[in-house]
Amino acid sequence: MIIGRVSERQGVSWTEGRTMVHKYVCEGKCDWYRTRSGKAGFDRLGLTREQKKLIDEKVNEVMKDLAVDEAKVAIHEILCPGHPRPRPKRSPK
Repeated sequence: MIIGRVSERQGVSWTEGRTMVHKYVCEGKCDWYRTRSGKAGFDRLGLTREQKKLIDEKVNEVMKDLAVDEAKVAIHEILCPGHPRPRPKRSPK
């Protein structure tokens, strides 16, 4: 649902929308995305502020019962199985 909404709003293919959402939720192991992602054609830092805001809105619309960081983990598990995204640290109660 999120990919479809992002694709529609950005006027891009479903595949490009998927890549945008993946870039938004991916953190990679050992900060791979900061050091080598550009060379691999996956420059996570290439998303514009507006694109990040749009994706954030769509994630919140569809996954409103989860905190954004938890939603990113859940989305990443679907888009990139086998390459876990670090879970957010929880604040002590």
